[in-house]
Amino acid sequence: MTDDELVDALGAIFATDAVAGGLDRSDGYGDEYRIGSLQVVPGGDGFDDLLVTVDVGGRTVTARLLFDRGWREASGLDDAAAYATFVLARWRSSLVDDSTDVEPSVPLPGHAPVPEIESALRRTYGNANLVRRGVVEVVEEDGEIFLLHATPQDWRRFVSERPDAMTALEEVVGARWDDEDHIVFFRGAFHSSIRPEIPPVRSMLLRDAAADDGDR
Repeated sequence: MTDDELVDALGAIFATDAVAGGLDRSDGYGDEYRIGSLQVVPGGDGFDDLLVTVDVGGRTVTARLLFDRGWREASGLDDAAAYATFVLARWRSSLVDDSTDVEPSVPLPGHAPVPEIESALRRTYGNANLVRRGVVEVVEEDGEIFLLHATPQDWRRFVSERPDAMTALEEVVGARWDDEDHIVFFRGAFHSSIRPEIPPVRSMLLRDAAADDGDR
């Protein structure tokens, strides 16, 4: 399915006369908010996004969701019904300020010097070793291993822009599924993934769980 075909199919799904045709309305879709226009736009990092306008509470807001075709295929989202469900699940966390496409990278004032990535990881996990530039192998206390993918520049950006950087990273590490062996840096944050490449692709187990819930 091409991007244009998928956008057309999504538009049909979100059309007023299709609201009752299978979309999950438990979070208020159709009553509290509706999906409006859809537009594919290039991302600054080479991956396409989908701009989604949402009519909610008498106002219109815009969400920007990853739409890269290769990522959709790898994530099991190259199907209109699956991507529509993704839109409903993620639009609130993907709202954008229309005044700017990308937030500038501004270090926090008075922030302490950024520690080397291996040193910072060793303080938390005890065992962290640089495999090659941009890849650190981390062994947790229970023996679980994951690979963190970030250049020194990525790491400095991540740490310098947030006062609770390690807490944010630990939350990502702690929430990963069994087949998510990689933590990758993408669009200013770390994400768990089943592969080292970006964009990150979430767990196959997560998709299986969602499918099982849908069958009940």
